[in-house]
Amino acid sequence: MAKVGQEQETTDCFYWARPSSVTSLSYWTDPILNLLGRPTASPPILFPLDVPHTSNRRASQPPRGLAGKATLRMATLRSLKIKASTCRRAVRELRSYEEEVEKEAAKTAAMKERGADPYDLKQQENVLAESRMMVPDCNKRLEPTLADLKATLAELKESGENGAEIGDAESAITEVETLFKQTEDQL
Repeated sequence: MAKVGQEQETTDCFYWARPSSVTSLSYWTDPILNLLGRPTASPPILFPLDVPHTSNRRASQPPRGLAGKATLRMATLRSLKIKASTCRRAVRELRSYEEEVEKEAAKTAAMKERGADPYDLKQQENVLAESRMMVPDCNKRLEPTLADLKATLAELKESGENGAEIGDAESAITEVETLFKQTEDQL
């Protein structure tokens, strides 16, 4: 390994490192001046880009001190919590778009009653159409999210896990299925 300030023979690529802070003007101007052959305030320090990997562990091995099964279980509980939150966020988004459709429909009806300018009315109808397009899009995104959450929950229950995350996921599933039933009843 080369010492600081020396070039390493086996490495062709180097990057600049400065002892000064990034915010100083010399940090940005010194490498440019050095390339132009002008003297700089401090000599550049060269570091090799391809530093050899020093660890003997493989990337596929779990971190030291954790058993493989414990790592897998933690990841599953964590992923279950993330997927439940994703479902809840999608439900909130869907409800928000449904409220927006109702609000924009009322605004469009009021504009028609008042006899608003045809251009303004057309623009408002376009806004309403865009809001209506988002509801099926949210439903389409919510279905695979729900299926993924159910699969993760089933996998976790199969392994015999219990905890707050499981109850949270079950309540999220119930909330989404209730929402789907309400949507089907309206159709």
